[in-house]
Amino acid sequence: MESLKKKYGLITGIAMVVGIVIGSGVFFKAGKVLVNTNGNLSTALFAWLIGGLIMVVSAYCFGLVGAKVEKVNGAVDYVEVATNKKIGYAIGWYFATIYYPILVSILAFLSMNYLFTLIGLGSLIMGGVFWLCVVVLICLSFLMNTLAPKIAGYYQVSTTFIKLIPIFIIAVVGTVIGLVNGNTAAAFSSVGDAAVVNSDFGSAILATIFAYEGWVVATSINAELRDSKKNLPKALVLGTLIIIVAYLLYYLGLSSLIPNTNDIINLGSSAPLFAMNGLLGKAGEVIFNVLVIISCLGTLNGLTMGCCRGMFSIGTRGQGPKPVKYATLNKKYNTSTRSSVLGLILSLAFAGLWYIAIMGWLPLGSMDELSIAVVYISYIAVYVWIMKNCTELNTFKRYVMPSLAILAALLLTFASTGLFQLVTSGSFAKMEEFLAFSGISFVSVFIGLLFYKDDPLQITDEILVDK
Repeated sequence: MESLKKKYGLITGIAMVVGIVIGSGVFFKAGKVLVNTNGNLSTALFAWLIGGLIMVVSAYCFGLVGAKVEKVNGAVDYVEVATNKKIGYAIGWYFATIYYPILVSILAFLSMNYLFTLIGLGSLIMGGVFWLCVVVLICLSFLMNTLAPKIAGYYQVSTTFIKLIPIFIIAVVGTVIGLVNGNTAAAFSSVGDAAVVNSDFGSAILATIFAYEGWVVATSINAELRDSKKNLPKALVLGTLIIIVAYLLYYLGLSSLIPNTNDIINLGSSAPLFAMNGLLGKAGEVIFNVLVIISCLGTLNGLTMGCCRGMFSIGTRGQGPKPVKYATLNKKYNTSTRSSVLGLILSLAFAGLWYIAIMGWLPLGSMDELSIAVVYISYIAVYVWIMKNCTELNTFKRYVMPSLAILAALLLTFASTGLFQLVTSGSFAKMEEFLAFSGISFVSVFIGLLFYKDDPLQITDEILVDK
């Protein structure tokens, strides 16, 4: 089998990290971070900084593993190397049945939210027509990735740079204007309305983690990166540092354009549109809205790519239900249609759960953040593996950074359980969400383990193709 060529340099690696991570989260979570930091801009910026540093430390450690184990790609395989095949399988099942479907469904919701706002149907958001359109968008995303994967790939590349434009506009223009007219200073002195804000720094950090998610995908190019032992850690660290700066400046710029923190909270995901309207009028709002929609759709497309391949990845290892079926590629489309169909069904199911959660009928309003927090918990095994096995590294790389990464993962674990909220406000709301989500995840993984095989089927290197 021909080996992958070393065709990427450091700049490409950095661009990939930035392009993958920056998406919809920074637009969607701005208000929630303020809500959970008492409407205080300084505390909110600190939460964004902590979330970013967690990303940097974690990415650096994954870079160390990727440089040492070049043939291993992705978080699932990293965990498997650090533990064993069964745990790796369980994480892979979690990604296929929980992680990707949840994020696909929430990105479809966000994309449609901005689209309805753009075409003047904001009053219909959350209505039956709106949710029908969310379902149609999910189906179209899976249809493109299954029947036209090359087009989906080109689309993903084209949206990478487009999604940087709205971040740049708010970050640079907003900050400069705010410093000149005094709005930035006013934003720092603004006080949140006690009726809508609370002190839950843990939930604020979790909200930022959603916006910072995606960096681990960039480790998949380690085998194709020139001098990967040096360039992969550099690409991950420099790329994530660029993202932190971009997000902090965006948040500062948004607050400078809307200096009253209560307005940002009340506007929610529409806050950047309101800011652009004040900056450039209705035309500016429309252009920005279009750019945000493209950004959301680009992120949705990338997540759909992963979701389509979830059960296929498990099947190629000879694991899961009917592994040969899920590992078999369609001759015409060169994709596993069975894996795609299952991903579609699961994504639609979680779209239904989102509807139930948003309507307040079930405590599952933070499924997106909790699904990511669980992944970070599994990373602890990778950090311990570094300390045990990477004897060639110096003390800083082998012990200091992995230790910081473990502390970061434990912090997210503590935050996801709702203990921050319980300690600071005495509320059990976050803990109820954690328990409900944990129950769903446990059931899914339990079902998945029923299909685990100690002696898996040997799937040959030949491409399995439907007749």
